[in-house]
Amino acid sequence: MEENKEKDIEDVEETSKDLENEEVDATDEVENKEQSKKEKKKEAKDKKSKLEKENEELKAELANLKNEYLKVFAEMENTKKRLNESAVKDRKYASQKVVGELVQPVDMLTQIVNMPAANDEVRNYQIGFQMIANQLVDILKNEGLALIESLGKEFDPKVMQAVSVDYNPDKPLNTVLSVMQQGYMYKDRVLRPAMVTVNTKPKEEANDDKKEEND
Repeated sequence: MEENKEKDIEDVEETSKDLENEEVDATDEVENKEQSKKEKKKEAKDKKSKLEKENEELKAELANLKNEYLKVFAEMENTKKRLNESAVKDRKYASQKVVGELVQPVDMLTQIVNMPAANDEVRNYQIGFQMIANQLVDILKNEGLALIESLGKEFDPKVMQAVSVDYNPDKPLNTVLSVMQQGYMYKDRVLRPAMVTVNTKPKEEANDDKKEEND
Protein backbone atom coordinates (compact mmCIF):
# COMPACT_ATOMS: atom_id res chain seq x y z
CA MET A 1 0.00 0.00 0.00
CA GLU A 2 2.74 2.42 0.89
CA GLU A 3 4.51 1.63 -2.35
CA ASN A 4 1.35 2.47 -4.30
CA LYS A 5 0.96 5.75 -2.42
CA GLU A 6 4.54 6.74 -3.14
CA LYS A 7 4.03 5.87 -6.74
CA ASP A 8 0.86 7.95 -6.85
CA ILE A 9 2.70 10.83 -5.25
CA GLU A 10 5.46 10.56 -7.82
CA ASP A 11 2.92 10.47 -10.60
CA VAL A 12 1.21 13.56 -9.22
CA GLU A 13 4.54 15.36 -8.92
CA GLU A 14 5.52 14.41 -12.45
CA THR A 15 2.12 15.52 -13.70
CA SER A 16 2.54 18.77 -11.80
CA LYS A 17 5.97 19.28 -13.34
CA ASP A 18 4.63 18.54 -16.78
CA LEU A 19 1.88 21.06 -16.29
CA GLU A 20 4.40 23.61 -15.07
CA ASN A 21 6.59 22.90 -18.09
CA GLU A 22 3.61 23.22 -20.37
CA GLU A 23 2.71 26.55 -18.77
CA VAL A 24 6.29 27.77 -19.20
CA ASP A 25 6.30 26.61 -22.81
CA ALA A 26 2.95 28.27 -23.40
CA THR A 27 4.23 31.48 -21.80
CA ASP A 28 7.39 31.36 -23.90
CA GLU A 29 5.35 30.76 -27.01
CA VAL A 30 3.09 33.71 -26.23
CA GLU A 31 6.11 35.90 -25.54
CA ASN A 32 7.75 34.74 -28.75
CA LYS A 33 4.60 35.50 -30.69
CA GLU A 34 4.37 38.95 -29.10
CA GLN A 35 8.04 39.56 -29.84
CA SER A 36 7.58 38.39 -33.42
CA LYS A 37 4.51 40.59 -33.78
CA LYS A 38 6.44 43.62 -32.47
CA GLU A 39 9.32 42.92 -34.82
CA LYS A 40 6.98 42.57 -37.78
CA LYS A 41 5.21 45.76 -36.77
CA LYS A 42 8.54 47.58 -36.51
CA GLU A 43 9.64 46.17 -39.87
CA ALA A 44 6.37 47.29 -41.45
CA LYS A 45 6.77 50.75 -39.90
CA ASP A 46 10.37 51.01 -41.11
CA LYS A 47 9.35 49.84 -44.56
CA LYS A 48 6.51 52.38 -44.66
CA SER A 49 8.87 55.15 -43.54
CA LYS A 50 11.38 54.13 -46.21
CA LEU A 51 8.68 54.06 -48.89
CA GLU A 52 7.40 57.48 -47.82
CA LYS A 53 10.93 58.87 -47.99
CA GLU A 54 11.47 57.37 -51.43
CA ASN A 55 8.10 58.77 -52.51
CA GLU A 56 9.07 62.26 -51.36
CA GLU A 57 12.40 61.98 -53.17
CA LEU A 58 10.65 60.86 -56.35
CA LYS A 59 8.18 63.75 -56.05
CA ALA A 60 11.06 66.22 -55.64
CA GLU A 61 12.91 64.70 -58.60
CA LEU A 62 9.73 64.83 -60.70
CA ALA A 63 9.16 68.47 -59.77
CA ASN A 64 12.76 69.28 -60.68
CA LEU A 65 12.48 67.48 -64.02
CA LYS A 66 9.20 69.27 -64.73
CA ASN A 67 10.82 72.60 -63.93
CA GLU A 68 13.77 71.82 -66.22
CA TYR A 69 11.37 70.76 -68.96
CA LEU A 70 9.43 74.01 -68.65
CA LYS A 71 12.68 76.00 -68.85
CA VAL A 72 13.81 74.13 -71.96
CA PHE A 73 10.33 74.45 -73.50
CA ALA A 74 10.24 78.20 -72.79
CA GLU A 75 13.72 78.64 -74.28
CA MET A 76 12.69 76.70 -77.38
CA GLU A 77 9.58 78.86 -77.75
CA ASN A 78 11.65 82.05 -77.36
CA THR A 79 14.17 80.79 -79.92
CA LYS A 80 11.35 79.91 -82.29
CA LYS A 81 9.83 83.36 -81.79
CA ARG A 82 13.18 85.08 -82.41
CA LEU A 83 13.75 83.04 -85.56
CA ASN A 84 10.27 83.88 -86.84
CA GLU A 85 10.78 87.58 -86.09
CA SER A 86 14.17 87.47 -87.79
CA ALA A 87 12.67 85.75 -90.85
CA VAL A 88 9.88 88.35 -91.05
CA LYS A 89 12.43 91.15 -90.65
CA ASP A 90 14.68 89.67 -93.34
CA ARG A 91 11.76 89.43 -95.74
CA LYS A 92 10.63 92.97 -94.92
CA TYR A 93 14.06 94.52 -95.60
CA ALA A 94 15.19 92.05 -98.28
CA SER A 95 15.41 94.77 -100.98
CA GLN A 96 17.22 97.37 -98.87
CA LYS A 97 20.69 96.75 -100.31
CA VAL A 98 19.53 96.90 -103.95
CA VAL A 99 17.38 99.98 -103.32
CA GLY A 100 20.28 101.69 -101.56
CA GLU A 101 22.64 100.99 -104.46
CA LEU A 102 20.16 102.42 -107.00
CA VAL A 103 19.53 105.69 -105.15
CA GLN A 104 22.81 107.30 -106.27
CA PRO A 105 22.34 106.57 -110.01
CA VAL A 106 18.77 107.94 -109.79
CA ASP A 107 20.11 111.12 -108.18
CA MET A 108 22.68 111.47 -110.95
CA LEU A 109 20.00 111.06 -113.62
CA THR A 110 17.85 113.66 -111.90
CA GLN A 111 20.77 116.13 -111.82
CA ILE A 112 21.44 115.52 -115.50
CA VAL A 113 17.85 116.18 -116.58
CA ASN A 114 17.73 119.37 -114.47
CA MET A 115 20.88 120.84 -116.03
CA PRO A 116 20.40 123.62 -118.61
CA ALA A 117 20.30 122.14 -122.11
CA ALA A 118 22.85 123.52 -124.58
CA ASN A 119 20.66 122.66 -127.56
CA ASP A 120 17.57 120.73 -128.64
CA GLU A 121 19.51 117.51 -129.13
CA VAL A 122 20.75 117.59 -125.53
CA ARG A 123 17.25 118.47 -124.42
CA ASN A 124 15.88 115.38 -126.17
CA TYR A 125 18.44 113.24 -124.36
CA GLN A 126 17.37 114.84 -121.09
CA ILE A 127 13.75 113.95 -121.78
CA GLY A 128 14.76 110.32 -122.31
CA PHE A 129 16.79 110.29 -119.12
CA GLN A 130 13.86 111.85 -117.28
CA MET A 131 11.59 109.00 -118.39
CA ILE A 132 14.13 106.42 -117.23
CA ALA A 133 14.57 108.23 -113.90
CA ASN A 134 10.79 108.37 -113.37
CA GLN A 135 10.44 104.65 -114.05
CA LEU A 136 13.25 103.82 -111.64
CA VAL A 137 11.75 106.07 -108.95
CA ASP A 138 8.34 104.38 -109.34
CA ILE A 139 9.94 100.92 -109.01
CA LEU A 140 11.88 101.99 -105.92
CA LYS A 141 8.78 103.56 -104.37
CA ASN A 142 6.94 100.29 -104.81
CA GLU A 143 9.79 98.59 -102.95
CA GLY A 144 9.44 100.99 -100.01
CA LEU A 145 11.60 103.99 -100.93
CA ALA A 146 10.35 107.42 -99.79
CA LEU A 147 11.86 110.89 -100.10
CA ILE A 148 12.62 112.69 -96.84
CA GLU A 149 10.83 116.04 -97.07
CA SER A 150 13.45 118.52 -95.83
CA LEU A 151 13.24 121.94 -97.50
CA GLY A 152 11.45 124.45 -95.24
CA LYS A 153 10.98 121.81 -92.54
CA GLU A 154 12.29 121.96 -88.98
CA PHE A 155 15.69 120.33 -88.72
CA ASP A 156 15.36 116.74 -87.52
CA PRO A 157 18.69 115.09 -86.59
CA LYS A 158 17.04 111.66 -86.85
CA VAL A 159 16.65 111.95 -90.64
CA MET A 160 18.84 114.95 -91.53
CA GLN A 161 22.48 115.89 -91.34
CA ALA A 162 23.49 119.57 -91.07
CA VAL A 163 26.46 120.13 -93.37
CA SER A 164 26.33 123.93 -93.14
CA VAL A 165 24.49 126.81 -91.48
CA ASP A 166 23.17 130.11 -92.82
CA TYR A 167 20.89 132.85 -91.59
CA ASN A 168 17.72 134.14 -93.19
CA PRO A 169 15.76 136.47 -90.89
CA ASP A 170 12.61 135.87 -92.94
CA LYS A 171 12.66 132.14 -92.15
CA PRO A 172 12.06 130.44 -88.79
CA LEU A 173 15.17 129.45 -86.88
CA ASN A 174 16.31 125.82 -87.02
CA THR A 175 14.56 125.24 -90.34
CA VAL A 176 16.15 123.84 -93.50
CA LEU A 177 17.12 126.58 -95.97
CA SER A 178 18.53 124.32 -98.69
CA VAL A 179 19.14 120.67 -99.47
CA MET A 180 22.59 119.65 -100.66
CA GLN A 181 21.63 116.01 -101.12
CA GLN A 182 18.21 114.40 -100.91
CA GLY A 183 17.59 111.95 -98.10
CA TYR A 184 15.58 108.76 -98.39
CA MET A 185 13.69 106.39 -96.11
CA TYR A 186 13.41 102.68 -96.80
CA LYS A 187 10.15 101.67 -95.15
CA ASP A 188 10.72 102.69 -91.51
CA ARG A 189 14.53 102.92 -91.78
CA VAL A 190 16.71 105.88 -92.76
CA LEU A 191 18.38 104.75 -95.96
CA ARG A 192 20.32 107.98 -96.38
CA PRO A 193 19.98 111.15 -94.29
CA ALA A 194 19.30 114.43 -96.07
CA MET A 195 22.33 116.77 -96.27
CA VAL A 196 20.97 120.22 -95.42
CA THR A 197 21.72 123.84 -94.54
CA VAL A 198 20.09 124.96 -91.30
CA ASN A 199 18.85 128.46 -90.50
CA THR A 200 20.89 129.65 -87.54
CA LYS A 201 21.56 133.11 -86.16
CA PRO A 202 25.18 134.31 -86.20
CA LYS A 203 26.82 134.13 -82.77
CA GLU A 204 27.07 137.91 -82.52
CA GLU A 205 23.34 138.40 -83.02
CA ALA A 206 22.52 135.51 -80.71
CA ASN A 207 24.70 137.07 -77.98
CA ASP A 208 23.03 140.47 -78.51
CA ASP A 209 19.61 138.86 -78.12
CA LYS A 210 20.69 137.26 -74.83
CA LYS A 211 21.97 140.62 -73.55
CA GLU A 212 18.66 142.28 -74.42
CA GLU A 213 16.76 139.52 -72.60
CA ASN A 214 18.98 139.93 -69.51
CA ASP A 215 18.54 143.73 -69.58
